[in-house]
Amino acid sequence: MTGKGETLGTVQRVVEILRHLAEHGETTIKDLSAALGLVPSTCHRMLDLLAREGLVDRNAARRSYVVGPEFFRLASLVHTHLDVRSVARPFLQQVVDACNETCVLSLYQPAEGHMVFAEKCDSSQLLRYQLTLNTALPVAWGASGRSIMAFLPEEERKRLYKATGTAPGTGQKLAPAAELEEELAGVRKRGYAITHGQKIAGAVGISAPVFGAGGTVIGSLGVTVPEQRIAEADEVELADLVRRHANALSRALGAPEPPLSQKAASA
Repeated sequence: MTGKGETLGTVQRVVEILRHLAEHGETTIKDLSAALGLVPSTCHRMLDLLAREGLVDRNAARRSYVVGPEFFRLASLVHTHLDVRSVARPFLQQVVDACNETCVLSLYQPAEGHMVFAEKCDSSQLLRYQLTLNTALPVAWGASGRSIMAFLPEEERKRLYKATGTAPGTGQKLAPAAELEEELAGVRKRGYAITHGQKIAGAVGISAPVFGAGGTVIGSLGVTVPEQRIAEADEVELADLVRRHANALSRALGAPEPPLSQKAASA
């Protein structure tokens, strides 16, 4: 019986095979055939063609296939020239087009232990917040930061907690560590964070994590909305919008499938 993969064109088959190798690291003809719905002879033929170009390597001892040196070279070139801000702009615009609220990309800077608003797309609303880009901000405050912090390793979360002062927007002190950890666990479960007035007084922040090619959280995508313009029902709808676009941006940056914002961070 012909699998659905047999209806794919040659280019699409190549893309599916390379995607499978990139996401799984190593595969056999049997596994590839099952995953893509292609007969084994087709998989063998396509892998041989890719091997000739250096995109695939064969491990004779294990009778398996892995990503080849040319694939790594091309991926490195793309990564070198990749500007996260440029990749993110269309996703920010799509969020603004959908809800007409300011959308911002935040990037985590692990060496410094802080985050910055790296790129934004403003709404057309008369009442909106002027976000300052590229200024150091604490990770432990605000939805933009907590949606990042929730997916960091436990030791890094502890380090950030100890180094964090009062909230920029309200001056309040951080909750006890155990209480904050419980909140961050909820962020991991939902895939997004919602806060009120922590970084900017009077603002509601709704953000979801953004992951890079290595599966590590690199930042967040979110909206900042004046409190008087948002109801509880709106929060749920905006959270879903933000999470979907953060996941789509993560995929565009090479994060694996399924989106890591649906998984708990390693403790």
